[in-house]
Amino acid sequence: MVQNSGKTLCPGTLKPVNLPELIKAEEDASGLPTAILTPRRQVIKTIEDRWRIDDEWWRREPVSRLYCAVLFASGQRLVVYKDLTDGEWYKQGY
Repeated sequence: MVQNSGKTLCPGTLKPVNLPELIKAEEDASGLPTAILTPRRQVIKTIEDRWRIDDEWWRREPVSRLYCAVLFASGQRLVVYKDLTDGEWYKQGY
């Protein structure tokens, strides 16, 4: 069991986890990723799954994302998404 440190938690001490990370990606003509360029170029062998989320359309900043579960030529798997409101690609660990 972890002992109580006695420290008072403040809002500034809490840190969010699994925040999206901006990445660079190459796309094909249909807008799907073919390679991830951050930090080095990794070729996508296949897109194993893809889905789109459109949510909170009533807010000032709605959520509209195209997610892709990709498999790289190296065998590594990753979920990336394109934010359809700003056109940028992101990765987010789960």
